[in-house]
Amino acid sequence: MISVLEWYLFAVVLAGALWGAWRCWGHGVSKGGSILFLVTIVAVTVGTGTVGARSLARRRSHDAEFAKVVPTQGRPGGYISSESCQSCHPGEYDSWHRSWHRTMTQYAKPESVQANFDGVVLYQENQEYRLKRVGDEYWVELPDPDWMARWHEANGMKALKAGEAPRITTRIGLLTGSHHMQMFWIPAGPGNRQTIFAFAWLNEDKRWVPLESTFLRDPKIPPASQSWNVNCLKCHTTGGQPMVDPAAGSITTRVGEMGIACEACHGPGEEHVRKFSSPLLRYAMHGAQSGEFQVAHPTKLKKPMASQVCGQCHGIKWVPAAEKSDLEGFRYRPGDDMEQTTPIIQPAHLEDKPWLAETLGKAPGFLEDHYWRDGEVRVSGRDYNGMIDSPCYLKGELSCFSCHSIHTSAPENQLDPRWGRNEACLQCHTKLRENISAHTHHAASSTGSECYNCHMPYTTYGLLKGIRSHRITVPSVSVTVATGRPNACNLCHLDRTLEWTGQRLNEWYHKVPPQLSEERKQISAAVLWLLKGDAGQRALVAHSAGWKAAQEASGAEWLAPFLAERLDDPYPAVRYIAGKALRSLPGFGEFSYDHVGEAGTLVEAKHRALSTWELQKVPGTKLPGAAVLMNEGGQLDRETLGRLSGGRDDHSMDLQE
Repeated sequence: MISVLEWYLFAVVLAGALWGAWRCWGHGVSKGGSILFLVTIVAVTVGTGTVGARSLARRRSHDAEFAKVVPTQGRPGGYISSESCQSCHPGEYDSWHRSWHRTMTQYAKPESVQANFDGVVLYQENQEYRLKRVGDEYWVELPDPDWMARWHEANGMKALKAGEAPRITTRIGLLTGSHHMQMFWIPAGPGNRQTIFAFAWLNEDKRWVPLESTFLRDPKIPPASQSWNVNCLKCHTTGGQPMVDPAAGSITTRVGEMGIACEACHGPGEEHVRKFSSPLLRYAMHGAQSGEFQVAHPTKLKKPMASQVCGQCHGIKWVPAAEKSDLEGFRYRPGDDMEQTTPIIQPAHLEDKPWLAETLGKAPGFLEDHYWRDGEVRVSGRDYNGMIDSPCYLKGELSCFSCHSIHTSAPENQLDPRWGRNEACLQCHTKLRENISAHTHHAASSTGSECYNCHMPYTTYGLLKGIRSHRITVPSVSVTVATGRPNACNLCHLDRTLEWTGQRLNEWYHKVPPQLSEERKQISAAVLWLLKGDAGQRALVAHSAGWKAAQEASGAEWLAPFLAERLDDPYPAVRYIAGKALRSLPGFGEFSYDHVGEAGTLVEAKHRALSTWELQKVPGTKLPGAAVLMNEGGQLDRETLGRLSGGRDDHSMDLQE
């Protein structure tokens, strides 16, 4: 854009010079004076043009050097990019273009970067990171990330001294994400390898935070060194080819297209475009079977291949080691049976894939990092795993497209607009439409009568929040006790005990409750999870404490002391969610809190939140009572609260979303 502008100005100035000389001559200025004026203006103009040409040459040189160290777009195998689809499918192209899928991976350019790079200085592990923007380029001066990775591998979490690590200056290559947060990648040879930058940008908060704080990951675990070329390529681009050659020490990664583009869901389009370049053939093929189009039409594929188009990314699967590096790259194409190339890992059905035992044996923490104890997936972005374990899928015709649509939806959640509120479920469960309250035992207009609140609760963690499970199940206290997974009832009725839930489910649906400890009979399940639960449970319940539906069902006046307990949680992600939930409570909208602050400031914020709650209590306000450790006067049972907090489950967790 700059070079075009420079040449435009050159042309304008030159034209102005000629016009000025003519005017001078026409107004009696001597011929010599007119020529001198013209020569002066032309000299200035030529100088400007020369500077512009040099600037353009430098830019082209920079771009050429940059292109050598970032993965490239364009590859064989029939991939021709989404631009080839636009002319014939403008509506579909536009709907895809405004989706979050398109921006999964982008080059770091002004139109893609949301983060602030203007003279920002960041600190982590006593090390300094200096960010700057130069024109359309984004640069960072930082400790050498490869050196840091080797150091942590040898020394664990031992503290580094300031300035101990060697420093480099490099240009940001890629970024992933554009909706909730952005993560950045920097060239770190060989070839076009991209390694993760140590900080992430939170879009809503408009701030930088340490990358590790955006994951629910034990802070005692050394920071992970990640390579985009292997870790992110499969699900954040279209037609990715890692092209890692350890023997040659080279990486020459290329993709069909950055982001999740048309060919990610429909398959390579070269043959389709070639065949339908004729308008007469396009007209003649109206109404033809999808198989005749040389591309896949996901909604017209047979079960289960239809949903596998989504499952290729939104599933936990086994990827053969060869696919992570060889020239062809990942072999699955839309319309294939994914189970033949990258089969889904379902802990409840491992007997069907005995050959996985050896692979899982080499990664003993894998199942715990991804699943609840009964095999239900617990991390975000893996919705396909949950759906295919649902009775509605196993016994019916449920698919991803029963609720979602890429081309007729808004970008947020990409829900088909036809299936608002309960309509997606009532497609099949038609009898419930007549009297929904008879089934839900809640008012028809309430959130308690929205199908997904009971059957798809927020028991999946990711992106610093709770996310709806896609394994469609019924609430069960027995399952909660057996797996540790919070149930829908107690994620909404935060003030109620497991015993209360068991009684209601028995009364309404004849579900016999299990034997419970005295603690679980007397104290709110949400309070127990917040105070004693593992990091994953604490994160999910803190999320529900900030959920408007739960606050309306349970009351919000009593929640602050329990969220305050989480403001100095060992896990930064839990602290972030608790702080956000706290600010949603009455009187806490302006509460200042930095979840990645020093330990002393976290403790101070915890005490300040409790004091704020005590000061704003309104005499006579009805509070839930003993189940939430309060007496009728609203006095907090600090002794029991302290005892429960002292029993917190601090086993190491690394939920790999």
